[in-house]
Amino acid sequence: MPIKILSVDDEQDLEILLTQYFRRQIRKEVYKFYFAHNGIEALKILLDVKDIDIILSDINMPEMDGLTLLTKVNELQNPSLKCIMVSAYGDMGNIRTAMNNGAFDFATKPIDLDDLSRTIEKAVEQINFIKASQAEHSQLTSLRNDLSIAGEIQKAILPSIFPPYPELLDKLDIYASMEPTMDVGGVFLRISSV
Repeated sequence: MPIKILSVDDEQDLEILLTQYFRRQIRKEVYKFYFAHNGIEALKILLDVKDIDIILSDINMPEMDGLTLLTKVNELQNPSLKCIMVSAYGDMGNIRTAMNNGAFDFATKPIDLDDLSRTIEKAVEQINFIKASQAEHSQLTSLRNDLSIAGEIQKAILPSIFPPYPELLDKLDIYASMEPTMDVGGVFLRISSV
């Protein structure tokens, strides 16, 4: 499954530049690019394409700028979605604002495509780590639910009324208890008297 990258920039040339530079990765389906020209278009794409992995966003754009888009993306609360901010303004103020608003990294224009490629690779490493952690968490949650159900089944096997056979009250003392180490016990005894 390719890494889905949304490029948000009002400069049309960037679309050509990115598709040309990353043509091998696109052809091999390592990356799949989507393009928007402002933050509003980007939000529409994010609603339509649920599994965007990386956003490359310019800061200065019409209709909705990149820092506002970054704030909206943070509201999605998707830890595996990484935003790389791109701007012609290399000043520390924009870098600090972008980073404080949750940007993964920052690149300046004119874009050094080799550096951008390394930044995307670094983002992909983190995305893969987060997705693997989320999958493991999901598996552990499922296992925990299964163990809880198994524990309830085990408890249901034990009699809850004592003595369970009132007619044998003078011949047999019987009690049951179960205290599993975690959720499920591993030993069952069945005692019968003739």
